[in-house]
Amino acid sequence: VQHQVADTAFANMKLQVIAIFHAAKKEYWSDLGMSQIEEKLRVRPNTNRAKGVVLFLGDGMGISTVTAARIFKGQFKKNFSGEESVLSWERFPHVSLSKTYGLDAQTSDSANSATAYLCGVKANFRTIGVDSTVKAKQCHNDTKAYVDSIMKWAQDAGMWTGIVTTARVTDASPAGSYAHTGYRRWQASVPEGCNAKDIAQQLIYDLPGSEMRVILGGGLKDFLNTTELDEECQSGERRDGQNLINKWKELKNGSNAHYVWNRSELLAVNTCSTEYLLGLFDNDHMPYWINRSEPDSTKPNLTEMVTVAIEILSRNPAGFVLFAEGARIDAAHHITRAKLALQEALEFDEAINKTVSILPKNETLIVVTADHSHTMTIAGYPPRGTNIFGFAGNTTNDAPVEYT
Repeated sequence: VQHQVADTAFANMKLQVIAIFHAAKKEYWSDLGMSQIEEKLRVRPNTNRAKGVVLFLGDGMGISTVTAARIFKGQFKKNFSGEESVLSWERFPHVSLSKTYGLDAQTSDSANSATAYLCGVKANFRTIGVDSTVKAKQCHNDTKAYVDSIMKWAQDAGMWTGIVTTARVTDASPAGSYAHTGYRRWQASVPEGCNAKDIAQQLIYDLPGSEMRVILGGGLKDFLNTTELDEECQSGERRDGQNLINKWKELKNGSNAHYVWNRSELLAVNTCSTEYLLGLFDNDHMPYWINRSEPDSTKPNLTEMVTVAIEILSRNPAGFVLFAEGARIDAAHHITRAKLALQEALEFDEAINKTVSILPKNETLIVVTADHSHTMTIAGYPPRGTNIFGFAGNTTNDAPVEYT
């Protein structure tokens, strides 16, 4: 059950027209254009080899979501019109659009798109880390069909790797960094007769998952047996008798490895000495931002998880690669909750801002992208400064009915 945070601007934002902040003089726009051109001309190519690589994935964060999130950011954080606001990645020196499709689908899902952007190979709908010979729900027991991800390439080069997500760590997007499967839902089991590991097993037992230095997100149920309860008294979904959390601890015995399950434990981790960190903060996906935004929340936010991950990974002289996903943007869109989606997008924006502030720019590559879009749209012709969660205006002069 969702609860509203009583003293936050997110919860208290009034449905009203917000004052427009910009000047209306024509000189303003020519001056603005010139300053932006001059700013771009000052950019010099960075030919250094990236020591740190952070790939941020806004799941389901299409163009309309980015536009609405930009307006929301301006209205919520700056208390001005909003349209002129800027998201963190929109200040990057290089911005572009990407074209997405699957081998057998016009619209990519989070599975085959993860294979594309993490492995460089287009794949079939609902498959992860395999080539075109594997169709959805086909057993992935043929290792010749496996394709390596950037995490495997990085580990081969001596770099440390990690994943951070607000979804299950076995969900489609993060799984693309380490798993090979014929079906994205095979997270805690595979069908009878399929002689291959499920996604959670691959994360614990197989490279590159087993050598991930940092794993943070949700999905406890995929690591526990049905007869076992997690710290919040919810049962697991494994039917093979395995406790993969205990197995991870056994495999990391002798290393400075830590398992954490709540926010306070995560923030208490000594990032100067920890070699391996596994944090599973929910039985399923992590809650939406609104449900974990209070100071006493037991669930960490995306910025906190990313910060801890970077502090650990950046100790490696050979460098690191981190995959960080704002997963609940997509989840909110799936249930047609636009406000939730935009709140998640702003959490995503804050995590990127933090990352930019703590990593050296001359040796860091930060990429921000999305895997696919959603059907959310901004309707009508609302006046400038209209609350992004308010009414769009009247339909016609003959039928003055307000609509959202």
